[in-house]
Amino acid sequence: MEGVTLQAAAQAMRGKLVGAGDPNVEVTGGVIDSRAVAAGNLFFALSGDQTDGHRFVGPALENGASVAVVSREWADSEKPETGPLIVVEAPDLAMGDLARVYRQRFDIPIVAITGSNGKTTTKDMTATVLSSRYEVLATEGNLNTRLGVPMTLFGLNKTHDVAVIEMGISEQEGLTYLCEIADPTIGVITNIGPTHLEFLGSVEGVAQAKGELLEYLNESSMAILNFDDLYLPKERAKGRLLGFGIDETCQFRGEGLVLDQEGCVCFSLQGRNFSLSILGRHNVYNALAATAVGAALEVPLEDAATALKSFKPTKLRSQLTRHGGVQLLNDSYNANPASMRAALGTLSELVPGEKGRRIAVLGDMLELGDTATPAHQDLGRDAVSAGVDLLFAFGDFADTIAASAVEGGMPEERAMTFHDKMLLVDALKSTLVPGDVALVKGSRGVALEEVVELLGFMS
Repeated sequence: MEGVTLQAAAQAMRGKLVGAGDPNVEVTGGVIDSRAVAAGNLFFALSGDQTDGHRFVGPALENGASVAVVSREWADSEKPETGPLIVVEAPDLAMGDLARVYRQRFDIPIVAITGSNGKTTTKDMTATVLSSRYEVLATEGNLNTRLGVPMTLFGLNKTHDVAVIEMGISEQEGLTYLCEIADPTIGVITNIGPTHLEFLGSVEGVAQAKGELLEYLNESSMAILNFDDLYLPKERAKGRLLGFGIDETCQFRGEGLVLDQEGCVCFSLQGRNFSLSILGRHNVYNALAATAVGAALEVPLEDAATALKSFKPTKLRSQLTRHGGVQLLNDSYNANPASMRAALGTLSELVPGEKGRRIAVLGDMLELGDTATPAHQDLGRDAVSAGVDLLFAFGDFADTIAASAVEGGMPEERAMTFHDKMLLVDALKSTLVPGDVALVKGSRGVALEEVVELLGFMS
């Protein structure tokens, strides 16, 4: 953050500056963790389920924060002697207010990326493509929430030519809120699938929520959509529309898909060859979306192809590692029904070594609401269809997954269930042999990366 004084920050957040020595001191950024404070930062005291950030106002100021942003309710009840403070109605909403005002200082393209699957990989690929020509600010990791988006925008400075902002939501109107903060000029929707159904109710509800990005964009904006996705509300796009896909006719259509021996995909686009160093056919869609954004911002296709050839996936996403003669596909960051099917599809395309087997370690898929049981039943059947030889199911729905796999034709002794992570690790250690290829995937809350680490596949 640059060029924002304490007084200007307070005004943007509709707050009251209290106890500041010099209201014209410039702030250097914003944080929500008192341990991560750098000199001159704003510290936002957020209240959460586990703790209350107001408890750490003192430590944050001691660590060099220029000011703490606190709630009016806390300030009135605690009457703190420490300062300086900016007193606001709600610190989390104040973050959004400040980010909204700060973003308007920059007359640059803002690319917003959302969707049920592939957001982070598409964001990272897009940043890689654009970096071949521009100075790019991109969301770090998956800081795509109502807190993460403002934090990302605080990182804008005069050196940036374009920003790539990932947006993830789990409620209606959530994407509208993020768009009002980031004010995107280009919107990308990767796909629509059964995610956050506990909150959004149905795939149609997901489509409605993701479509808020299209409602926000105006006639001078651009929408970049997956034309193969039947749920995407293309008719809601107002400005220029670019399509990407594999099956349907569109401007950025990948053709002639071929997998190499490692499971990576080669394809052609408008007569140019693309070779990815990331596993899975589904990543072709992410690469096509990134290339479309690049083309919209005048990055030549050949430059996009060169950038994507060297692209490596983010940690815990489609990472193929080898240890002791075993290939392990670590896709443990998160999971939903669509991404599970895609990962199983990738596993089916990997070739085991001599006497090797395809092994799937599958954890619970969370936030599916009333659809959780049938979704996990489908997962068991999908594992059979993918040619899985051994199934290790873990979590509350392990029995459901395994029983469905057995009903689908998998021998009962090959569909194993676990509710203890260490027992799962021990079973895998005694089972895996050279030549095996294994997939590990589950929702974030299941934390199956711990299994991968204990097996020795993570550095």
